[in-house]
Amino acid sequence: LACALALTATGARGRRRQGWGLSSSMSMSMSARDAADSSYDDDGGAMGDDALGLDYVHESLVARRVTREGGVLAEEREDGDDERHSRVASSSSSLSSSSSSSNTSWSEDFTMLDPPPALVVSNMNGDGVHGSSTHPKWMREMWSAQTQALSASARLELETKLQGVPDALKHVKTGEQLFVTFGTASVKDFVFNWVESTKKLKLEPIFVGALDEEMFQLCRSRNIPSMLLTGRSVLDARNTQFIAHGSESFKKMGTVKTKFVEDLLDMGVAPILSDADVVWMRDPRPVFNNGTYKYADILISTDCIDTEADRNDTGACNHVNFNTGIFHIRPTERAKAFVAAWKNLVTTSTIAWMRDQPAFNILTRDGGIHPAVDVPKHARGLAGYRSLVYVANATIRMGVLPNYQFSNGHTYFVQEHQKYHVEDGDPYAVHTTYQYGDSSSYAYGKRERLRQHGLWYVDPASYWSDGKFLTVSAEGSQVQFDGDSAVSTDPDAYITAITRHFEEDKLRRVTIRNALALAKALGRALILPEARCYCDKIWNTLRGCRALGAETAHLPYACPMDHIYNLPAWFGALGVEFRHDGFLKDERVPETIRSDVVRVRVGGADNDDNPAHRTVNLEPGFDAKTAADALSAYADAAVIEFDRLDDGVFCGFGDPEADADFDSRASRALASEQYFCFEEAYIKQGKPNNGEPGHGEYQPQVVERHCGQPESSMSATLMTRGEVSHITREPIACSCEWAYASPRTLAQTTCRSSNN
Repeated sequence: LACALALTATGARGRRRQGWGLSSSMSMSMSARDAADSSYDDDGGAMGDDALGLDYVHESLVARRVTREGGVLAEEREDGDDERHSRVASSSSSLSSSSSSSNTSWSEDFTMLDPPPALVVSNMNGDGVHGSSTHPKWMREMWSAQTQALSASARLELETKLQGVPDALKHVKTGEQLFVTFGTASVKDFVFNWVESTKKLKLEPIFVGALDEEMFQLCRSRNIPSMLLTGRSVLDARNTQFIAHGSESFKKMGTVKTKFVEDLLDMGVAPILSDADVVWMRDPRPVFNNGTYKYADILISTDCIDTEADRNDTGACNHVNFNTGIFHIRPTERAKAFVAAWKNLVTTSTIAWMRDQPAFNILTRDGGIHPAVDVPKHARGLAGYRSLVYVANATIRMGVLPNYQFSNGHTYFVQEHQKYHVEDGDPYAVHTTYQYGDSSSYAYGKRERLRQHGLWYVDPASYWSDGKFLTVSAEGSQVQFDGDSAVSTDPDAYITAITRHFEEDKLRRVTIRNALALAKALGRALILPEARCYCDKIWNTLRGCRALGAETAHLPYACPMDHIYNLPAWFGALGVEFRHDGFLKDERVPETIRSDVVRVRVGGADNDDNPAHRTVNLEPGFDAKTAADALSAYADAAVIEFDRLDDGVFCGFGDPEADADFDSRASRALASEQYFCFEEAYIKQGKPNNGEPGHGEYQPQVVERHCGQPESSMSATLMTRGEVSHITREPIACSCEWAYASPRTLAQTTCRSSNN
C-alpha cells in the first residue's frame, strides 16, 4: 500500500522546462546533471571489456550510430533527418537464451532514443500529502505516519566514503558484475540458501553484506566473502532479531543497503543485488549484457503479476511497483547520482513507510516514464528486444525484467507460469514475495514455499534420511469433481471456483487433522499430501477467483502452505514433525525410503493385485490403538500411506484427555482466516464505496468496500465459514465469502463404520 501511495502521489504530473535535470526532491544540482550527461560519452571507457565480455555502451545526448567492427566499438555522428535516434546494428547471431555464457552474441536491430526534455513534478517526495490537501483521508493518514529521524552520527556514518578497496572485495575486478545479498544473522538460513543457489550455478564473484557481527562471523567460518557494512549501527538498537517488512528497522536497513550500493559503484563494480529470499536458477548475465538491456543503467524486477501483459512488453505493467529484490546497476555517473539521491531520500525522510523500495519507486517516477528504445514490432517482448525506459526525470535508462523469468512469488508459486508456459523457458530467479505465514521470529512462509518447490538447499541430510513417515494419498485428500478439473474464465466461473475451493478444503482440513493425530500416535513425521486451491489468496479483489492481473492463471494451483494454514503454529507446540508435499519425489530422499511403503486401505475391497505392495486393511471408525496394532508388523517400514482419512473414519486416541490435548494444539495450526471478495458479485451489488460519483468515497480496505463493515466486524459476526452464503443472495449486501471452517474436534467426531 505504501508503494501504491507513492505512485498515486507522484503520478506523471509535471511541467516541461528547458533542458534536463532532476526534480528538486532528488537534491541534485544542474552541474551534477551536466556531469551525468557527459558520462554518456566517457564512463564506458572506465569500464572497458571485462572478463565477462561486457560492453558498456552509452550514447551522448546527440544521437550517434554504434556499429561493431572487428569487436571494436566505432562511433560516428548521425547526420540524418531524425537526430533523436541512434541505430544499433550487428551481424551477430541470434540470441540463445539458454546459454550460460556471459559472452553470448545477440543480434541487435533496434533504435535507441534520446531522453525527452525533463519534467519538474510537484515536490511530493519531500512534503508528501498534507492534512489540508484534497487527497482522500486514507492517503493523508498514511503520509502523516512518522518515524524518528536518523541521528546526526548515523547520518555522518552513512556519508563516509570508502578509503580504498576493502580486503573483502579485492577478489572483485573493476568493471566486474558482483552477485550481492544482505542479511542479519536472523535470516542466516536464507543467506546460506542464496549462497548455495549461486554455487550450483557457479555464479562468481559473490558477496554477502553483513548487517551484524554474528552474520559476518558466520560468513567467515564458511569462507563466504563478506564484511560488516558501513552504517549498520542504525540497526544495533532494534527490539527484535528478525527484521520484519514494515518495521522501523526495515526502513533503517534500507539506508545501509543504499549506502553499500553507493560504495560498490564508487569502486567501479556493477552489482547484481538480490534479497536473501531470492533463489538463482540460471545465470542472468547473458540477458543483462546483451540486446537492449546492455544499454541500461539499471535493470529492476517488478511486482506486476500480469504475465500476459509483460510478455507483450507494451508498458502495461509500468504502473506496478518496481521491486528492488532483484536489481542490477552499472557504475555510470548517472547511476551514481541516482543512488546518491535514493540514499538521501531514505536517510532523511521521516515518513514511516519511506523504505528503500518506495523511495526507489518515487524517484524513478519523477517526470514520468518515457521510451528509450524502439524495437521492431515483430520482436517486441522477445529476449534481446525488451523495452528500456527513461525514468527519474529522464536522467537514467532503465529496463524492467520479465516477471515470468525473474519471477515474483505470485508468477512462480501461484500461477506456476514455468509449468503452464514452458515455451518461455525456465526462470532465472524467483523472489519469495506475495506470501504469508511469517512470524516475528522466522520467515516460515518463504521457507516452506521453497521447500515445496525443491529450492531450499540448506536442510541437513537428516531432514531427508532420518525418521519414519506417514502420509495420505493425493486422491484420498482431494474431491473428485464432475467435469473438467480446470476452472474456466467464464463470467460465472467464480462461483464454481469458490464452491470447489471450500468443498476441497473441508475434506483436506479434516484429513490433515486425522493424519497429524495418527502420526503423533505412531511416532512418525507427516508427509503432507498435495493440496489444490481453486481460489487465490490475495489482499485485494478477485476476478474469476484469480488475483487482478492474473485472470488467465490456471485453476486449481498447488496450494502453498501459507495460503491455507496458520503456518507458524506448525512449529513447536503442535508436537508433530512434518515434511512438505512432494517430499518423496525429491532426489535427496534415499531410494530405500521411497520404495519402503506400506499402504493402508480404509474400508472397501483390496483391488491391488501387485504382490510387491504390502497392504493393511482397516475398517472405518478405528482409533489410534487399533491402527497401531494393525501396523505392528510393519513398525520398521519407512512410509505408511493411508488411502483416505476423511471425517469419521478415525475416532481419536481412545483417551479423552489425549484427544483434548491434541485438539488444542492442532486447532491453532489448522485455523486460518481469509476473505474472498469477488469483482463479479461487487458489480451486481452496485459497486459501493468505489469513489465514483454517487457511489461514496473510495474505501481502500477491501472487505469494507465490498461489505460496508470493517474486516474485524465482519469476522466477529460471521455465523459460517467455508460455505458460499453471501454472493448468491438477492440482493447482494456483501460480495465476499469467508474461510476456513475448522474441523470438528476428535471428541465431537461421529465415528463411521463400513456400513455408513
